[in-house]
Amino acid sequence: MNVCRLLWVVATVALVNGCTPTSTNLTPRNVARTPSDVYHFETQWETSRRGVSGSDVQAYVVIRDTMYPMKRVAGTVDRWEADVPVPPSQTVIPYQFKYDYTYPTLTKRKVSSDLSPQYFLDLSKPVPQFVPPGQ
Repeated sequence: MNVCRLLWVVATVALVNGCTPTSTNLTPRNVARTPSDVYHFETQWETSRRGVSGSDVQAYVVIRDTMYPMKRVAGTVDRWEADVPVPPSQTVIPYQFKYDYTYPTLTKRKVSSDLSPQYFLDLSKPVPQFVPPGQ
């Protein structure tokens, strides 16, 4: 009886965790401030949920309450990028990634979304520059 219960728990955990999406932040933590105040954000999002295809996903960079749409990186199915303007007065920018997608149910496609953890882009620290030896 205990073995059956254990197998049931393991199967349930595997089923639940099998659909959990994975968000990877590919944006550097520290970036040198640019004169244009436009910064590059990049992310990767993967899910094993059945029926979700790359064309069903739209990614956004969320800064405060503003969502900036991201474009798919050419030649990939799970990476997105965006160049986003940031006010010159801000030195640390909290941001998240949001992923809107659809997946099939028995009768129709259902709309869902996923939100990444919060990240921070630091513009206050100078980024070390590579200096070749002998210069």
